[in-house]
Amino acid sequence: MSDKTVFLGALGSGSSGNSFIIEWGDQALIVDQGFSRKELLKRMDEAGFAPEKLCGALLTHEHSDHCKGSRVFCDDLNIPLYTTAKTANYLSRKGTLPQKVYAFEPGENFQLGKFHVRSFSLPHDAVDPVGFQISCDALKIGIATDFGHAPANIKGELKGCDALVLESNYDREMLMNSSRSLELKRRIFGVRGHLGNVDSCQLLPELLSENTRLLLLAHISSECNRPELVAENCSAMLNMLQMTDKLHFEILSQDRPSSKFKLALSGNCQCGEAL
Repeated sequence: MSDKTVFLGALGSGSSGNSFIIEWGDQALIVDQGFSRKELLKRMDEAGFAPEKLCGALLTHEHSDHCKGSRVFCDDLNIPLYTTAKTANYLSRKGTLPQKVYAFEPGENFQLGKFHVRSFSLPHDAVDPVGFQISCDALKIGIATDFGHAPANIKGELKGCDALVLESNYDREMLMNSSRSLELKRRIFGVRGHLGNVDSCQLLPELLSENTRLLLLAHISSECNRPELVAENCSAMLNMLQMTDKLHFEILSQDRPSSKFKLALSGNCQCGEAL
């Protein structure tokens, strides 16, 4: 596969499991492993990603919908897990830490194979949650889910990425009218909870740029959101920004892998083109 093309896909995203794949030439990495080893491998095959290309795994935080398969998957494929030291310590105490681990501090940058990874803290009710900006030469991919608000550090890391994975977790009216406890509702829309549809859309003017060709909206709640509401909000904002024809956006599903998107390092093929 040409090193001039990067492939990005989601194996699934939602309250029951999250996982993303970036493939560049003969190497690939997986961000979050929120499904069982068997399910991760099944979805990789469905999406057209080869497990033997994986050189490592990144983990954002310790919640089960992000790390359910981390230990068994990494040990089975003999790849290292990259996560923060505090998250690694938590998983170790739980007996769910893979054998090979690279522990880093939030804000640390490191090389994973030929991928350059920048980490940054996220405000979420987890031990030490982070997001990632992953570079393949000059092409940048930003991944940030599970955070209740966006301080300047997050905006700085995500602004102008060629591809952006951003959560749009809930519709506030649906959340408030749901049968969930008041305590849980407050946690979700709190500053260390999740981004709602309106929150995500209000961030787009500060994050999108002429470089952005692909926007993937992630972690959609099955109980307190609907894909059509996410699409309606996002389409309206993209139209206002006059970016409707300049980028592709897709709403990720919990139940199936996304399209396999290709992003060109040069102008030889169209960024954000689905295979």
